[in-house]
Amino acid sequence: MLVILGNQLFPLRYLPPPDAAPVFMAEDVGLCTYEQHHQQKIVLFLAAMRAYADKLREAGYDVHYVELDTSDISAYEDKLAEVLEQCGSEKLVHFEIEDKAMEERIIGFADTGKLEREELASPMFTCSRERFSKFAAGKQRLLMADFYKQQRRRLDILIDDNGEPAGGRWSFDADNRKKLPRNITPPVMPEASRGKHVEEVIALVEKAFPDHPGKASEFCWPTTRAEAEVWLDDFIENRLEQFGPYEDAMTTRSATVFHSVLSPLMNLGLLPPQDVVDKVLQHAGAIPMQSLEGFVRQVIGWREFVRGVYREHGHEQASRNFWKHERELTEAWYEGTTGIPPLDDAITTAQRLGWTHHIPRLMVLGNLMTLCEIRPAAAHRWFMEMFVDSSEWVMGPNVYGMGIFSDGGVFATKPYICGSNYLRKMSDYPKGEWCDVVDGLYWRFIDKHRDFFAGNPRLALMPRALDRIAPERRTMIFSAAETFLDNFTAQ
Repeated sequence: MLVILGNQLFPLRYLPPPDAAPVFMAEDVGLCTYEQHHQQKIVLFLAAMRAYADKLREAGYDVHYVELDTSDISAYEDKLAEVLEQCGSEKLVHFEIEDKAMEERIIGFADTGKLEREELASPMFTCSRERFSKFAAGKQRLLMADFYKQQRRRLDILIDDNGEPAGGRWSFDADNRKKLPRNITPPVMPEASRGKHVEEVIALVEKAFPDHPGKASEFCWPTTRAEAEVWLDDFIENRLEQFGPYEDAMTTRSATVFHSVLSPLMNLGLLPPQDVVDKVLQHAGAIPMQSLEGFVRQVIGWREFVRGVYREHGHEQASRNFWKHERELTEAWYEGTTGIPPLDDAITTAQRLGWTHHIPRLMVLGNLMTLCEIRPAAAHRWFMEMFVDSSEWVMGPNVYGMGIFSDGGVFATKPYICGSNYLRKMSDYPKGEWCDVVDGLYWRFIDKHRDFFAGNPRLALMPRALDRIAPERRTMIFSAAETFLDNFTAQ
């Protein structure tokens, strides 16, 4: 029995032939609700799974598909056991499962039932688990830059004839930090057609999960590989050229700016990273290196690195609370009513799309959750709930490592925190009272963790800068911070 999960919707060339084994796919209440997932994420998964099952049947596969039944609270394994018995199957075949909890469930199920089990290599990543483990072996801290160089050389991507990086640099990150000029309007995203299953799934999700974040009715995502390829082509044609310079830019005029918005589709398996990179590299001569390399770095660098960190250190990251934060989020963090415009916009964008690009995630949401002393598990849960591209392997390292530094530096070399100056520098948000709140939270955090910052040569200037702030301003912004914490966090 070939078991295909909802995030393993790979091109059929990666599957065994149709006559090798029947296929099992199941929609499951537990998988939809173990976190209060965004309504659009559930729509995306279920509609894409149903469309994929159709493709399998067209290709001659014997598909046993279990549709969602909210009255059926039986576990995923129970549904699988029933189909196995019907088919008389005694062997499980499945692709590598990235999320550890589900992986353990499937392995445990096979072991308990004394089933033979075969694990297929996943096309979800270009770097195998074994290769990353070798990279990580013996290292006190994992550095993405080192991994990325290894990836570039191994895959022969943007490498010149002398084995050196094309363009003379491994990373053009320093060229990826421009503010979006007012005279540049980012293109709108293409509209995905609502395929065969989308409307019925929207109705199902609205009825079954009304209390989950987001609105299923605003669903806008591709649900098939063909539609995903249209999005990839649109990115290459209309946004890739300007992606690099404005990769870090935030603007009230566009949620997507020049980003690809491909992460949900890649994380479902509809667009394997090798396919994405191959197609992008076909346009290498016409695309500026800062954009080409900047995008490649996200796909074969950061994305794969984060997965590797999760496999090697996931449990460790989830168990740490480096700052000893214990505050909880209030409803304002779901409603976008905190009074801090960049934060409220990031929240409402996530509610509307189930997506924001990496700077709102890191420097707005993660930054302010850190400064507000939010409990790590609560921060992680928020990100899992609010994004359509969320998975444990994605959000664990990104939240615990990059976003809030609660792991103490498994791979991040410093906490990513900032005051209002950076947020205004990278955006078009005007100065206002919110700046005092953000600055108060920032300097309060520095003051509270003065020893940590003073003891790091890269960060020691922060407490020194705090000491130069006029006492009356310090008192004012610290008071604004405390008021915000009282109103918008819970203890």
